Parts: sequence; C-alpha cells; structure tokens
Amino acid sequence: MTIPHRRFLFLLLACGIVWSSAQSQVENASQPSRTVKGQVLTSTSLPNIRLKFDKHFKFVGRQKFVLYGRSQAEQFFFVDADGGQIRRMYLIQFEGYLPNINASYDYPATKTIDIHGQTYITNTDTVPSVSAVLKQEPESDVARAVTFLTAKGLRFAESVTYQRFVRLVDDAKRNEFIIVYVERAPEATSATPQNSGKDLSTRALKGVTVLH
Repeated sequence: MTIPHRRFLFLLLACGIVWSSAQSQVENASQPSRTVKGQVLTSTSLPNIRLKFDKHFKFVGRQKFVLYGRSQAEQFFFVDADGGQIRRMYLIQFEGYLPNINASYDYPATKTIDIHGQTYITNTDTVPSVSAVLKQEPESDVARAVTFLTAKGLRFAESVTYQRFVRLVDDAKRNEFIIVYVERAPEATSATPQNSGKDLSTRALKGVTVLH
C-alpha cells in the first residue's frame, strides 16, 4: 500500500517532534534543577541542598553566564535593602567547569567550618572600594553580580565586608557551591580584627539555614 504524499510528510514531522521532545527531556533531566519558593532555594544536584533565608532577605532574581569562557555559573540573590541601598545580602553561586575544559578547583583549606555536616572552606575580607574592583575585573563573577543588582535598582556601599563559604561538590573537584554574605563595611572602631571576624561570621550564619 502506498502512503499518500501528505500523510508521509505528516508522519515524518510527527516522528521528528516526538524525537525532539524526548531528546529535550533527556537533556533537561541531566541539568540541575534549581528553584526558589518564598524564602527557600532548592537545588536538586551539585549539590542537592535546600537553603532557607531569614524573612528580611528578599529574593531579587537569578542569572546564568559563562565565566571567563571556562565555567558555567548560576547566581541567586537574597537582599536586605533600604530604599535601594543594600545593607546586607547573600549571593549563592553554583559553578562548574565546562566539559571541554580540563581543570579542577584547588583551594588551600586554611580555614574551614562545618555547616549542617558539610565542610566549607571559608574566608573573610573587606573591599575598600567596590568601584575600583569593578574597573580592575569587569568580567568577573563579582562584577556580573553588581551589574545585575544595579539593573534591579539596587546600590552597593563603596566599602563592603564579606564572608565566603566554598564547598567542592563532586569527587573530580570540577564543581563548587559558594555562599557569600556581604554587608556594608562598619565604621572604624576599637574592635580587634579577630572579634570583628567572629561577629561577621555569626551574622553570616544567622540569616540562612540549611534544611538538608
């Protein structure tokens, strides 16, 4: 029996649609799913984790980009702002090398902290001039974060203090998970750097809870 020309084309088209849909489902299944609902950020892989943020931190968006042509980065922002001025915030970043890049993350574990049973490498620092850093490295993940938030009508103080928590999430060390807590740098006081660091860490860990 001969299949009419139009029917034959229809069958080819239908098969193509089914194959394309199945291929898309396979590709999507292989990609980490990350969502935000209310104050909770959920990631299904790399790593599998749920974070709940204090009610003062509002989710203001997410972005994905290729960093320096070497890695895929995805950022989520939870911000406590006053009239557009950022008082404090969390930047959550998922990052992994692209398949064609032969590299791995290698951090000196000079200081670590346990968060919900997982070891994170941590460090604190102060940026005296945010604008100067942006000029020096306009393509960095930090610069992209600032640009994204600025487009949302949010502003950084010129000087900020931050604490970063980094965790490698696969055996090959090709993927990392980063929590960065940022706040306006305090005015100079008589407090010692050690005590100031402890206070910053306390505040950084107070505003976010790991649910699993």
